[in-house]
Amino acid sequence: MDQQAHIATFIEQHHLLTLCASFQSNLWCANCYYAFDKQTMALYIMTSPESRHGKLMICNKFISGTIAPEPDDINDIQGVQFSGEVKLLEMEEAKNAENIYNQRFPIAKKIPSSLWKITLNELKMTDNRIKFGFKLSWQRY
Repeated sequence: MDQQAHIATFIEQHHLLTLCASFQSNLWCANCYYAFDKQTMALYIMTSPESRHGKLMICNKFISGTIAPEPDDINDIQGVQFSGEVKLLEMEEAKNAENIYNQRFPIAKKIPSSLWKITLNELKMTDNRIKFGFKLSWQRY
């Protein structure tokens, strides 16, 4: 089984993540809609740099998070835990990300906000649909 492809397919099928940002003793989680770029294994999110998590991400680019639906049956549990580096995008990078994000969420064209890129460095997936407690992993390095 191609672990990266299986994980990427799961990520493509969903659109909401929870990210965890921190700096010194300050921690905060946030839910964000995302667009996935499978070629670069990156997620794009839209959020304000003035939000609580945005301020933390400016101070510390290292984040973690999850992507997980809420199945009723334990045998249908699937989810991804991730860690990566986040970057507030500007200029040309922001335009490219905007195209990807707006393709996934056309309504975003009407919402002025900043785009961020999460470069995924590590992914761990649980997929009980394959076998109870089945794990897959991927690392960039």
